[in-house]
Amino acid sequence: MPPSGGRGAEHPDSHHGYVSNEQFDRHGRSHIVRRMIAADTDRISARLPDGYRARPFEDRDREPLVKERNAEAHPMEYQDAEEWRMWERMAPDATQIRIVVEGPSAVAGTAHVGAGALMRHPDGAQNGGVSVFRADRGKGIGAALLGAIEDEARRRGAPRLLAGASAAHPFALEWAQKRGYREIGRRIESYIELATFEPAPFAARVAEVRASGLQLRTFAEVLEGQSDEEREAFFRAVYEAQHPIWEDVPWATRTEPWTFEQFRHMTFGTGQLIADASLIAYDGDRIAGFTTTGRRQTKDAYTWITGTTREYRGRGIATTMKVEALSRAKAKGLRAMLTTNDEPNKAMRGINAKLGYQMLPAHVQLEKNLSRS
Repeated sequence: MPPSGGRGAEHPDSHHGYVSNEQFDRHGRSHIVRRMIAADTDRISARLPDGYRARPFEDRDREPLVKERNAEAHPMEYQDAEEWRMWERMAPDATQIRIVVEGPSAVAGTAHVGAGALMRHPDGAQNGGVSVFRADRGKGIGAALLGAIEDEARRRGAPRLLAGASAAHPFALEWAQKRGYREIGRRIESYIELATFEPAPFAARVAEVRASGLQLRTFAEVLEGQSDEEREAFFRAVYEAQHPIWEDVPWATRTEPWTFEQFRHMTFGTGQLIADASLIAYDGDRIAGFTTTGRRQTKDAYTWITGTTREYRGRGIATTMKVEALSRAKAKGLRAMLTTNDEPNKAMRGINAKLGYQMLPAHVQLEKNLSRS
C-alpha cells in the first residue's frame, strides 16, 4: 500500500501471518524470472515428499492461498484475492518469482522471492517468503521452498534475504530462527471500529490547533476546480513535504524513497485515495502536515501516511488531522480504519492508542545474512 511515515508518521504494511515481505524494483527482468522457474521447479519437486510437485504460480492460486492465510488471521487482517490482484496490477514486480506446491488433492504451499513491488533496498537485499498449508506441515515442504528462494537470492548477488512472520505464529518464528533468520524489527498494524469512535473527547485539542491559525482542508477541497497545472503543483508540493517524514521513519532496514512519479501514481493515480477523508494542514501556503486515507476492500479504510513536518511536531496537528479523517470515514459508513506503525514510532502509536485503536499481532521482520550461510 502507498506511502510511509516517520516519527510522528505512520507506515502501512499488509503482510501478516506468512513469512513474507514484498516490495519494489524498477528493473524489468521477467525473462530471467521465467527461465529460473522453468529450471528450478523440477529441482524443487525432487526434494518434496511423494505426491507433491512444484510449479509456477498461477492467477487461480490466489483464492486458495488467501483462504488458507485468513484461516490463521484476525478478522481485521483478512485479505481478499481481488484486492491482491488490483495492487499487483498497479505496482507490478517483474523480478518476483512465485512458486506453488501442489499436494495429492490441492495447493499445499507457496514461496516467493523478488526485489520488491514498491520499495527496494540500496544494498540489493531481496524479499522472500514461504508458507505451507496447515495440513501439509512437517513434511519438509517449507525447507525445500526456502532453499530454492535462498539459492535464487544468492544467484542475484543479494547480501541479505528479508522476510517476516506474525507474532501470533510462534511456530513460524521458531522455524525461521532455526534456519538462520534473526529479528530486526516489528511493525504493528492496528484498527479502530468507526462506529465506536467519538470525536468529542478531542474537541479541545482540535479547537486549539484551529485557533493557532492553521487551516485544515481535505484533498478533495484543495483539488476541486483546479487546472491540470495547479493539480500537478499540488501533487509536487505534497511529495516535497513528505520527504522529511520519510527520512524520519524508524525503519528496521532502510529503503530508497519513492520517486515523484511513483508517489504521484500510487497516491493520486490509482483511484484508491479517499480524497474527502484525506486532510492537509496549511500554515499560510506552507504544508505543516497531512494524512492520506485509502480504500481497503469494500468496507474499510487505511491510513497510508500521517505526518507533520519537523518544525510543526508536538502541536497536536497529527491528532487533529486523524480525528477529522476518522470522523469523515465514519460519516461515509465505513466499518474500520486501519494503519501500521514501526514499533519504535512511539509518538504515533501513542496518538493511535488515545484515539481508540486496537493493536493486531506484530509483524516480526526477519533477516538472514546470505554471505555467511
